[in-house]
Amino acid sequence: MEKLRNTRKILLEVFMVILAVIFISPAWIVLTNSFKPLGEILTNTFGLPKSPSLENFRYVLENMNYVRVFFNTVCICVFAIAFTVILSAMCAYRLSRWNNKASNAILLLLMASMTVPFQSIMLPFAKICKSMNLTDSIPGLILVLIPLYCPMAVFIFQGAIKSIPKEIEEAAQMDGCGKLGTFFKIIFPLLKPSTSSIVVLFTLQMWNDFTLPLIMLQSESKKTITTTVYSFFSAYSMRWDYALTSLALSILPMIIFFLFMQKYIISGIVAGAVKG
Repeated sequence: MEKLRNTRKILLEVFMVILAVIFISPAWIVLTNSFKPLGEILTNTFGLPKSPSLENFRYVLENMNYVRVFFNTVCICVFAIAFTVILSAMCAYRLSRWNNKASNAILLLLMASMTVPFQSIMLPFAKICKSMNLTDSIPGLILVLIPLYCPMAVFIFQGAIKSIPKEIEEAAQMDGCGKLGTFFKIIFPLLKPSTSSIVVLFTLQMWNDFTLPLIMLQSESKKTITTTVYSFFSAYSMRWDYALTSLALSILPMIIFFLFMQKYIISGIVAGAVKG
């Protein structure tokens, strides 16, 4: 019996290693080929670079205007997520504390909006944004991102707020704390695990979003990283050395961000497990 258990354990570990290799291989191809010239990429795609060079990075950084597009993308993510988190948390708090037919109907409408694919409303969405002069504007893109991401955030926050005892709020109000102060001083700090998860999830989605920035932003000075990376892919000529290097420069910030936020995600999971 012990031998069978050890065999199963070994097979499971081998299976997990194979899965890890499959998931890591795309990132490996992108990162290693960023240091190779085009000829070596075509002949030695999966191997290590024979003579690593930073020439691809120099060319891409100059032609991609990396600092500008990086700043644009960071501004969009920071402001859109900040407003989404605050507004969604306040909305979820109000809906969870009302707990009546009206709040349930509003929550149902918010959840229903999550089932609608963006591609099905893309054309009328673009026309509405153009009529409101929101296109080709970074603040305009931020403004339309907030309602698109709020339903999911409200859903996550609403479940977390329901687990917070009302007695905490009543004690704060007895001490003279108003409703707004109770939310920001008592409730919102208790939502840190949910907030961390939302920030990580939405940052990854907004950073990698291609369709919406392509529709909303036309000027070169206002483009994001994903739309700029697309410029290295052409129907007539494919420079894999520059294209893969631009992809590497686009994913490295997210890898660093995820590694930094990982401890907050784990602490949130542990807190939820202990609480449950």
